[in-house]
Amino acid sequence: MIERYIEDLDELKRSFIEMADMARKIITEAMESLTERDVEKAEITYQYDRLIDLKELEIEEKCVRILALYSPEATDLRFVVSILKSIVDLERVGDLARDVCETAIHLSKHPPIKPYVDLPRMLTIVSDMLKDSIMALLRGDVELAKDVIDKDDIVDSFYERLFEELTEIAAKNPESGAIAVRLILVVKALERVGDHATNIAEYAIYFKTGDVVKHKKAQEYLKKLKEKKSGEE
Repeated sequence: MIERYIEDLDELKRSFIEMADMARKIITEAMESLTERDVEKAEITYQYDRLIDLKELEIEEKCVRILALYSPEATDLRFVVSILKSIVDLERVGDLARDVCETAIHLSKHPPIKPYVDLPRMLTIVSDMLKDSIMALLRGDVELAKDVIDKDDIVDSFYERLFEELTEIAAKNPESGAIAVRLILVVKALERVGDHATNIAEYAIYFKTGDVVKHKKAQEYLKKLKEKKSGEE
């Protein structure tokens, strides 16, 4: 029974790694299809999202099976729960990549309104965040998870700067407005990938320590409100 339990956990880890690799692959190739103006790659990558959806269902079934058969406790329970939560984030990365593919197909019909220099840089950061968040979860590496969370501020800075640049382009040249809006959505998609990597990093901390750091800012704000209310009373 114990040997089978360990085998099932190992199989769960392998499947999770496969899904993570798929998520990194699809967002990378979606962005390449945009910057390289490669419609064929965009169309193929768009369909790849279905495989990620199927992988999510496969992993979900494995998690439920482990919970039902073995009733894991403590660290093992938190690990399975963290995997269950993380695959939702990975599936959404696939959805975001699909949206980028749609934009790539549309923009291939129009000349670029600005060089694609910052988008590949932003992609590199969020792809590394995904990779490191997965490793942090599998290893229970809290410090690596914190590094991922810290990098989210860099991604946010990229988004804010590119948003301003594209908005300015649209204001100066209304004919480029529709293209600028679509590019803003692409930048937002990359920013959201960073958010999903951050979520997984937070699950890694939960797995290792039991601490729930998700929505920490909201929790701190609520705590301050309670303290203020107590002081007034």
